[in-house]
Formats: sequence, structure tokens, C-alpha cells
Amino acid sequence: MFGKKDDKNERLLQIGRIVRERQGTTQADLARLLRVSRGTINKDLAILQERTGVLLMEDEHGRLQWFD
Repeated sequence: MFGKKDDKNERLLQIGRIVRERQGTTQADLARLLRVSRGTINKDLAILQERTGVLLMEDEHGRLQWFD
């Protein structure tokens, strides 16, 4: 039970790092890299924005942008 929460927190950190470091990352890229569904990524992005106050937006090609 505790492992899942730790896994999620680690995944949120990884998502933030990947989006900031890799220009042009999409939700599909994140799902593939982190071996989770796109639905999980979508939920995680919302949690990440809520916890950090960071704005994550997709451009017209679905690439994520990080705005502090």
C-alpha cells in the first residue's frame, strides 16, 4: 500500500524533470517512458500543477510546455 504512494510521488518528480528538460515531450512520450497509461499521465499532470502551482500547457502539436 505505501509503495504506490511513493511510486506516484517519484513519477510526479520524473514528469516534472522530463517536461522541463526535453523540449517537445508529449503525454504519449511520458506514458511510454514511465510505463503507465496516458490516463495516468493526464491525472498526474493535474496533480503536479495543483501541488506546484506550475502551469503545464500543450501546444497545437500536443507538446507540453512548463511555465513557472
